[in-house]
Amino acid sequence: MELFTILATCSALTFGTGSPVEQAYPYTKEECQQAASEYKGMLTKVKLNEVDRDAISRVAFAEAANQGDAGIAGVVYTIINRFVSGNFGASISDVVNAPRQFEPVSKVGGNWKKLPEVNTAQRSKVDTIINLALDGHLPDLTNGALFFQNPKIVADREKKGTVSKGLTNFGGSEPSAVINDHAFFAAVSNAAPVTVQANKAADIPEPKKWDVFGNSRKSMNDNNAAWDVFGGKSTGNKSVFEGEQ
Repeated sequence: MELFTILATCSALTFGTGSPVEQAYPYTKEECQQAASEYKGMLTKVKLNEVDRDAISRVAFAEAANQGDAGIAGVVYTIINRFVSGNFGASISDVVNAPRQFEPVSKVGGNWKKLPEVNTAQRSKVDTIINLALDGHLPDLTNGALFFQNPKIVADREKKGTVSKGLTNFGGSEPSAVINDHAFFAAVSNAAPVTVQANKAADIPEPKKWDVFGNSRKSMNDNNAAWDVFGGKSTGNKSVFEGEQ
C-alpha cells in the first residue's frame, strides 16, 4: 500500500522552491516521479473483461449513484486501485466481494451479482471512466485511494453504537480526497491531506464524429477543470457525459 500513500502525499507537494519546507518533504521529486511512473505502468497492464466491468458498474452505482460523475469515478478508481495493489484480491470479483468492504455487496450476501443491474446509460458512463483511466487521460481524483466512506453516516452509526468506536474517518485518518459526501483514503493512517488539482492531460488528436470513446476522451482532456473537486468550486453542470448535471 505504500505506493498509494506516496502518490497521495506527492500530489500535495510543490517542488522547485528550494525552501526549508520543501527540504522537509517526506519524498523527493524523483521519488514522486518514480511512484507516478510505476502507477501508470500498473494501470496500463490492467485488462478488464465484461464481467469485471459489470461488477465495477454495479458496485459504483450502488455506492455513489447520488454523488455525481466525480463520485462515481472515485469509487471506480478505488476498486481499480485495490485490484492493482494486489492486496485485496486476485480479481475484480474478489475485490468487490471481500467481506465487509463494500456495504451494498455485503447487504446482498457478499455477491456483487445480486446487486441491481445498471442500465445502458449507466454502464456507458462507467465504461468511459474506466477507458479514460486506463488510457491515462482521467486523473485519479482520489489520489491513490484504497478506502472510502461517508463520514457523516459512519459518525451517526458510531453514536448509535452500531459500528465500532473510532471507525469515523478510520480512526482519524486524513483523507486523500473528499468528493461530495465521500471521503477517500490512500491509507488508514495519518497521511497528509491532499487538496490539489490534477494537471491537464496531454493534447489528444481530434476524434472522428462516430468515435464515442475518442470524443469522450477528448472532452475530458479539454474540460479537465470540471473534475476538480479540490479547488472549492462546484463542478456544476459541466460534465464529460452529455446531459448530466
